[in-house]
Amino acid sequence: MRKTAAGLAALAAVGVLAACTPAGVTNAAASPEDAVKALKGQTITLVVPFDPGGGYDAYARMLAPELGEELGATVIVENKPGAGGILATNEVIHARPDGKTLVLLNGPGHLGAALAGAEGALYDAEAMSYIGQISSEPDVVATSNSSGIGSADDLAGKRFAATGPGSNEYIDAVVLNALLGLDNEIVTGFASSNEASLNVVQGNIELHSRSFGSQLPGIDAGDLVPVLVIGTNTGEEQIADVDVLADVVPSSKAKLAELHSALVSSGRIIAAPPAMGEATLQVIRDAFERVVSDPGFQKTAAEAGRPVVFASGEDVQSLVIDVMNSSAEYVALIKKAYGN
Repeated sequence: MRKTAAGLAALAAVGVLAACTPAGVTNAAASPEDAVKALKGQTITLVVPFDPGGGYDAYARMLAPELGEELGATVIVENKPGAGGILATNEVIHARPDGKTLVLLNGPGHLGAALAGAEGALYDAEAMSYIGQISSEPDVVATSNSSGIGSADDLAGKRFAATGPGSNEYIDAVVLNALLGLDNEIVTGFASSNEASLNVVQGNIELHSRSFGSQLPGIDAGDLVPVLVIGTNTGEEQIADVDVLADVVPSSKAKLAELHSALVSSGRIIAAPPAMGEATLQVIRDAFERVVSDPGFQKTAAEAGRPVVFASGEDVQSLVIDVMNSSAEYVALIKKAYGN
């Protein structure tokens, strides 16, 4: 199967294991032909664990009609926000594995909650059936244009802004403190990531980490300056010359940096309930790949500010296995970031 270089660069950070197929398959289609027939004319629900109007919702609504056309089905988007995606994931994992229920996951939040044993996370991340990755981007630590911070060398003694424990921005701050030998305060209580970012722009606090796409408007406006990339540097001109975490950590912390970069780079992933039959899973994976690999779809997505970074379901499954089997030292960091 085709895989874009950018998607695989992120996945290669922790190696590739053999793809695994969930056990205990029930009511499975006997062949791909049977699976195609079983899905044809059906209604497939694509669950988005967040409110309408955000980036996840936008990706889902771009994907839904195209995926439906490929499968000969109708794909509808259903928003089920709550607990950072945990509530919807708990629900999807108990749905019938017949191909009629899919979910668009925040990879870092999904895997981070499972790794930390976060309260309410009642699912086994490794057991889910992964369809593929639709996008991936690094996190970027940014500061105001008046802070005087110019690179990763200037981070010591500064404060991180975050909404609270368990958020991507809080996790990044905890990990950076440990990997770079910092003792920076993490200031919480912001109502949203946008509010946290605004306080950085206003100079009330120095540092804030969030996805590159979320930082981009502030960077383009000249209000924010990127100082560190976490994950794979995707080469956009705004961050082309910015320090990358893997390059600035001491050698003793290199493996931890790889693990965290892999978590961040897991991106937006499509998944289904565990124990999906092999034939049904492959039919949906193939349809998904045809959609997101289509140049017309990629162009439309890029013009909407939603670039596509594809990775296959097999590679996503392997990445999940690797992350969920992280070292005890990295797991301890993630648990700390969730307040455990």
